[in-house]
Formats: sequence, C-alpha cells, structure tokens
Amino acid sequence: MKKLTALLLVCILLCGIAVTAAAESPYPLRQKTDMEEKRGVYYEIFVRSFADSDGDGVGDFNGVTAKLDYLKDLGIEGIWLMPINASDSYHGYDVTDYYTVNEDYGTEADFQTLLDEAHKRGIKIIMDFVINHTSSNHPWFRSSRNVNSEYRDYYTWVSSSDPDYDPSDRSDWGSNVWQRGSGGYYYYGMFSSGMPDLNYENPKVRQEVISAAQKWLKMGVDGFRLDAAMHIYGNHEQKHITQTNLYKNLEWWNEFAIACEEINPDVYLVGEAWKDDEALAEYAQPFDTKFNFAFEENMIDRVTGENAMLDSSTSLSAFLENVLNQHYAADAQYLDGVFGTNHDQNRIMSTVKNEQQAKLVANIYMTLDGNPYIYYGEEIGMKGAKPDERIREPFKWTDDGSGMDTDWTSNISNRNTTALSEQMQDENSLYHYYKELIATRKASAALTQGKYEAVDAGNNNIMAYTRTYQNEKVYVYHNFSGSSVTLNIPEAAEGEVLFKASDETNLNGNTVTLGAYSSIFIQTQEDPQDLQPGDVNNDGSITVSDVLLIQKHVAHQEVLTGAYYTAADVDRSGTVDLKDVLLVQKKIANMIPDFS
Repeated sequence: MKKLTALLLVCILLCGIAVTAAAESPYPLRQKTDMEEKRGVYYEIFVRSFADSDGDGVGDFNGVTAKLDYLKDLGIEGIWLMPINASDSYHGYDVTDYYTVNEDYGTEADFQTLLDEAHKRGIKIIMDFVINHTSSNHPWFRSSRNVNSEYRDYYTWVSSSDPDYDPSDRSDWGSNVWQRGSGGYYYYGMFSSGMPDLNYENPKVRQEVISAAQKWLKMGVDGFRLDAAMHIYGNHEQKHITQTNLYKNLEWWNEFAIACEEINPDVYLVGEAWKDDEALAEYAQPFDTKFNFAFEENMIDRVTGENAMLDSSTSLSAFLENVLNQHYAADAQYLDGVFGTNHDQNRIMSTVKNEQQAKLVANIYMTLDGNPYIYYGEEIGMKGAKPDERIREPFKWTDDGSGMDTDWTSNISNRNTTALSEQMQDENSLYHYYKELIATRKASAALTQGKYEAVDAGNNNIMAYTRTYQNEKVYVYHNFSGSSVTLNIPEAAEGEVLFKASDETNLNGNTVTLGAYSSIFIQTQEDPQDLQPGDVNNDGSITVSDVLLIQKHVAHQEVLTGAYYTAADVDRSGTVDLKDVLLVQKKIANMIPDFS
C-alpha cells in the first residue's frame, strides 16, 4: 500500500503542475488526435513535372490520378502536392487565389477525383499551403497599393520616415526585405519583390487564410505542408527566433490548427522551418511533423565524406537522438519529418559520388522514426542541381515520352537516367531497391513506429541505432566508408537479418560484416509482456514515465479538449481519464518492490 500511495502522490503532484502549465498558456493549445493514423511513407510531387494526361506537355491532376496505382505498388501511403493554388509562376509558391486551383493542372472537379481515387487506395493527400506571402499579382496586393484600400493592412506598408523602415534590413540569405512601392512607400517582402508578406497582425488576414484552408479540408484534403512556417512573424535575419516572435508564430499556428480540426479532427499538419536553431523545436507542438533539416544536411555530408557541419567526433546517431529529444520535450507526440532531398535542394544522385551512396541515404532515412518523404524521381535515380528548374525536371516514365511524360521544360539533367519502364524490368534496379526498402519498413512495427535509440558502434565510420516497439527490436547499422567493415555486435543483436544492402553484407553469430556504403537491419524478438496498452512512450514496457505522460494528458483534459494519448486508453472506453491512470498505476504497483 505504501508503494502505491507514494506513486499516487508523485503523480498527483505532477498532475497539478501540468494543469497549472496548461492554464497559464496565453492562447488555446492544439490537442492532437491518434498520431498512429498519421504515420506513413510520403511522396512529394511537383504536378507540373509528374504526369501529363492530355498531351499539352504540362503535368496535371488527372495525370497524378492515373499514376496512383504505381504509387500504391511502390508502397506510398501519402502524397504531398507542391502548390496547386492559382499562381502566375511555374512553381506556384506565389499564390494569386487561395480558393481556386491552378488551371494548368485541371479543374476543381479533376482535383476532387484525385482526392477520391487516392482515398480509395488508402493514400492520403496533403497540399502545399503557401500563406506567408502572396504573389504581387494577387488582387489583395494590387488593391493594397492604394493607401485608402480595405486591403492596405493585408500587407505591411511603411514610408521611408517610418521607424520600422530600415533599408539595411536583410533576409537570412542577404537580400533586401523592404521593396519599393509607390508614393514613397515600401512594402515587406522577405523572399522577393514579387512575394509580398501577408500581415498577420490583421485578424482579417488570419480569417481569410483559415477560410481557404477549411474549403480544401471540406473537399477531402487530409492536411497541409505549411511553407515558410517560422516567418509569419519576425521574418528577416535572426529576428524570427526572438521569444516574442516565436510565441506569436506558435499562437498563430495553434489558432490555424484548431480551426482546421473543426473540419477534420485528424488533419495532418507539416511545418517547414528550415533552421537548426534549438528554439525551433517548439514548433513540434502545433505541428504534427516538422522537416528535420538539421539531420538531413549532416547526413548528406556524412555519406559523401564532406562532414562539414557535424564535428567529426560527434556520432550522427547521437546527434539525431539529441534533436529528437528536444522535439519530444516540446511535444511527446511529435512525428519527425525525415527525407533525403526536396524541391529546394540538389537531387541525391547529383550530390553523392555513386549509386551505393544514394542507396545508403535511403537506407538511413527510411529506417528512422517519423514519416519518411521521398521526392518524386528519387526512386529511379533522377539527377538535378541548381538552379531550381533543373531539380524539378519531368519524371522519366519512358525513354520515348509515351508514358505520360511531361515536356514543359527540357529534361537536361536526366538524358542518361534509366527510365522507370526499363527499371521495372530489372530486379537489380534502384526502383526495385526502393520498393523492397519501403516494404521492409512497413512490415516492421519497430521500424514504423518504434522508439529510436542511438548505439555507439565504436567506429566513426558506422552509424548505429535501434528501433523498439513492444517486443520487437531492430538493430540498424550503416557503413559510411568505401571499404568493408567488420563489427562485434551485442548478443541481443544475434537475430534475423531483416534487410541487407549488398551481397558483401552478412551476419555471422555476433559478428556483422558491412560492405562499402552498405547497411544491415537485424530483427530480434524479446519476451512479450502483457503491458502494452499503457506503453505510451513505446519503449516496450510500462514505467513511471508512462504514468506521468498519461497524467499530463488527464491534466490537460481538465482545461482543453481532444484525445491526447490514445495508446493510454487502457480500459478501451474511447477516452483517456483517471480510470486509465489508475489501471496503469496498479500494474506498476505490482511490479516494483515495497518502498522502505
């Protein structure tokens, strides 16, 4: 009895702390739903370059719909569509109308068909939502040039004598942020003069953006990738990381998320915050996922041998563990966004030295916690290096262009890339490698949703970690060197080879041999425990930390609404309440010795 009483006292104390923290929040906080439903392998598509259904040379919605079976067979569970709103640029990151689709891609009815057909195949669709700025040709901005316009305050206009105007203000990449207007006025446009920033101090702007988002959610969109998420307030230089601007951004994104959940309680929100500042971990709270640029950039450097960003004495696996812990501290339900490259970066095959290194990049990010994102064409080894048009070239379905290939721009970088049609006939192709790798991930609960933990392999050329879920543990080893490496591994790793990246890579007892730029995944099974329903932190057992996580949820429930930790619903009542807390406490009380 003493042990249970002591445990209850600790939990009650922490419960009170959690209630106080929630009550002190100056704005409503988003309460997330079942995160397991939001897990999946995602595929980023530039519609213009993907598949052309009508022969006009431009990719379109119907083209994507026609390729859904290909994506399903590849193993894709979600699609991120780059901007599809009306725009007068080829890329779409300067919107002219948030309520309509880009007519180059088809009609709204075509988009609805894409949504419906994707959902029939169990594929979710999230759309790029570019709401930090608009096009300078947006009707709002054109009207705002008139000082008497009702849209004047939709943007930030200042005169040259205004104390907020400083001609020396620069963006993070050194460009002017104040753009010359007319009549001695300047407007704020961090990215360029053609992309004026919206003024989120104006509640009408916030409501316009919310209304547009809700329209697409009502159509069936599953969520949004939110462009330039950290720039809504305090946009230039390092001003975005001041506490005031950070909290303003977090308040806005919570407001946006809560409004989205009014239409779809399971909406999936992905934030782009392209910085490795520790403060940006706070964005894990309003977003379900945030792209892990800090890890991705270090991973690429490590694979290619550059190692420019990460100290050579620092383990890449330990670095990732630290980044994840920062984000989990902000929100325990955070899903990391892991990837090899995207539409703003050079393609992997134009960055690495050989196909082995390209496979190694995929081996790493496809075995990490969170949701992996594949940039279209990476699975067939497409190439492309800056400028941006060259990293967004047409997907190469066939060599003769008969497979719905687009031709809006020349495929300069991929003239020698083997087309998908040929790779599908070659079992040793990169396409088949990706397909097997994705299937391996999806078949393992540990790789899909298990806890990540760094392992010290005792060799600077080796990245090692484990993924653990319930009684399944997978040991993952990657070799960054161009020669084979032999390691002694823990006794627990003497299990079944789940995947190996080369014929030279093998497991023999407690010794593993890794071929050059190769990887191995070793699956082990631990004794099952009848404790899983309350295992909130996914470490395979119920501990005091699980109780505290559930207590935190219950505390928040007294102030806020929404299911927080559905895994903690021990009595399967559909809600997490004090009864669930007591059931888990009872289990723990039966496991630990008496307090003395």
